[in-house]
Amino acid sequence: MIVYIDLLILDNFCADAALLYCAVKTVKGEAKRWRICLVALFGAALGTGYAVFCLYFTVPPAVDFVVKYGVLAVLPLPAAKFKRKRTYALCSLAFAGYMFAFAGILTALFARGDLQGGEGALVYTVHGLPSGVLVLACVAFAFGAGRLAKRIRERKKLAGLIFECRLILRGKKVAARAFADTGNRLTDGRGKPVVVAERAAALALLADGLFAESTPCEKIEVHTVGGKSFMTAFKIEALEIYCGRRANIIKDVTVAISPHPFSGEYSLILPAAFTKEEDFSDSGGEKDAE
Repeated sequence: MIVYIDLLILDNFCADAALLYCAVKTVKGEAKRWRICLVALFGAALGTGYAVFCLYFTVPPAVDFVVKYGVLAVLPLPAAKFKRKRTYALCSLAFAGYMFAFAGILTALFARGDLQGGEGALVYTVHGLPSGVLVLACVAFAFGAGRLAKRIRERKKLAGLIFECRLILRGKKVAARAFADTGNRLTDGRGKPVVVAERAAALALLADGLFAESTPCEKIEVHTVGGKSFMTAFKIEALEIYCGRRANIIKDVTVAISPHPFSGEYSLILPAAFTKEEDFSDSGGEKDAE
């Protein structure tokens, strides 16, 4: 009988890592890959060493049972941290369930009869690729697909907060994309909500009027984790916010100029009060900033 130690270690490591990840996620634990990899590496070394040991020494059935099922129960415990103690037991049960299912699937798919000896043989490879590598690839694919689906959902949710806008000042109109942020709680001297704009968007609207002091300005106080700062702000005649074919037109709006560029695909940050569903109408109803 020929045993390839490198393939045996790789097979055990990949299978243990994949099934440990599935077990931890099943009981809704925090699956940290470095912990799972370390535990899988330990399990692979232990499993390979025990398999080689059994080639040269006869192990009593009772001892073999205790060793195999003892490792099966204990191996998942250090793979993750759980808030409740009973979750550790559930994780061990989930790991055992996946292990039995995995072994059963392998037996059903790869068991074949030995035509010469008449005895059954198990070949856990597909075109020379260990079955553990295959199952790890499947789990990695499922993990990647889940992450991709999550990012798509988050991007779709973010897209629902993006609005097309137009800022109007002295008859000049500038189009811009805006993000509705519930964290924007800035107010002007009148106590009304403030729109925050990137410098480029503000300058496109003001041109050189700001530096010629033809546009009245005020300072908006901003409180952040780093302390207190101020942003220059000015008033515009109207702000048009579009949601599909519906519009919300708000008159007499204060716009503050952000000293830093935004990281998203937008140049305005709107207060949430400007994007209420009931404020949008097909005719583009107008109102003052509230």
